[in-house]
Amino acid sequence: MKTKTLTSVSVVNPQKLKINSTTHLLYVIPSNYEEILNNIREFGILTPLLVNKDYVVISGNLRLKIAIELKLKKVPVVFTDTPNEMMDILAVSSNKFRTKSMVDIASEIRFYDEYYSLRRGERTDLNPQMKLVKDEKDSAYKSIGQYRINKIKSIEKKLKKLHGNTEYSIDILNKQLRKIDEDVCTLNELDKKLERELLNKCNEENKGLKYEIKTQMVSIFNKDCIDMSELKNGMIQTIITSPPYYWMFDYGTGKDQNGQEKTVEEYVENLVRIFDEAKRVLKDDGSLFVNINDCVIKGIYQSVPELFLIEMKKRGWLYVDCYFWLKSNPRYTQGKRSVRNFEPIYHFVKSEDYYYTQDWVLSINDPENNISLSKSGFKPKLKSGLDYRDKVLSTSSSNTQELRDKCKKENLPMENSCTFPIMLPTIFVLSTSKPGDLILDMFSGTGTTAESCILLDRKYVGYEVNPLFIKASEIRLSDYELGQVA
Repeated sequence: MKTKTLTSVSVVNPQKLKINSTTHLLYVIPSNYEEILNNIREFGILTPLLVNKDYVVISGNLRLKIAIELKLKKVPVVFTDTPNEMMDILAVSSNKFRTKSMVDIASEIRFYDEYYSLRRGERTDLNPQMKLVKDEKDSAYKSIGQYRINKIKSIEKKLKKLHGNTEYSIDILNKQLRKIDEDVCTLNELDKKLERELLNKCNEENKGLKYEIKTQMVSIFNKDCIDMSELKNGMIQTIITSPPYYWMFDYGTGKDQNGQEKTVEEYVENLVRIFDEAKRVLKDDGSLFVNINDCVIKGIYQSVPELFLIEMKKRGWLYVDCYFWLKSNPRYTQGKRSVRNFEPIYHFVKSEDYYYTQDWVLSINDPENNISLSKSGFKPKLKSGLDYRDKVLSTSSSNTQELRDKCKKENLPMENSCTFPIMLPTIFVLSTSKPGDLILDMFSGTGTTAESCILLDRKYVGYEVNPLFIKASEIRLSDYELGQVA
């Protein structure tokens, strides 16, 4: 059974209304009853009662009691087609005594937002009736939980964007929310799924769109990095990049995008061909850092990082180091295995005579050797485990939340959440380049490495096939001085 959308406010003789016997037993008469009564006597009932088609009060027993006592001839009500077995679902006190479906909860949120929200500037300390309204809403919201409220509102907002306000209906929302009640997905998974759909819709609408950034400090080309003909041989000091993971994400760039190959071997072969082009543009004393992850298919890890490492060595790259990005919020690993909370970052060079310094580590206050190792007679050196608990990585998560907020203000959907925290590229930039050097990210995404370069006085060039990500990068960098348009 489903509840129809709430209708507009009507006025009804309170003698026609019936006290909800269940919730009536749950309510207690408040200590300021007389104050509320006098307020209603002077101003009338300010917030409508919610009643069903049989004139039974779902919410508003106290106001009805006062209306009858004052012998009011009319009270404001909102009618809803709520079946008898769902009578108590929208009543505040019943929240404590039953588990409701997501559809029920969404209906409850809509009601309280529409009829129990205080107007701007309205003071509850001067109006006891408004305090009653606020207390009822706060009680309901507390039992629902702010996380669920925020997620349901976010899901509804995305559905309105996907379907358009004119085509959107409550039934569309309810159909999606039933998936949660049926254990098809969680609230968070549904929210992320709709965000991807929004991004794909935006990608479809912008097919053929080309968007690039070209300034003195930052250039991002809207094309595949298999061809970096814009760059001369040996002009890049450091490359820091994270290619699309194999079979883990859809980046919204079509069926032929990297990461969607049929086999691991095909995926690795495509990657190493791209890094052949990277070797051409890299200086002889330059460095390449590649963040790459593994995946489980049919219960087995695919050894993606290991196979990639082997093929890179076959192509002539020198493998000099491996960092481990340790995470506090890793993606859940299914099956009979631990949850993998790290991702490797390989450090490759072209020759043994590569530029490398860790003088910047001297400026870190690390007396307990949490992030570096210091021995008598030796300079402190960074440890290869880049841990979320230390002072180098202040966060283990992607750095997109602030960017998401900025993009929302520009009406740009932004789903690319698989980005590393800004301190990762910062560490590699500081260790392998000097101010004024040119840094490259071949899978530029939303510009995390670009932002790090600007902060460290390096120049940046990137390649990105999705024009929306380049727009997001521009929004990310909008607070910085990038110099004149090139």
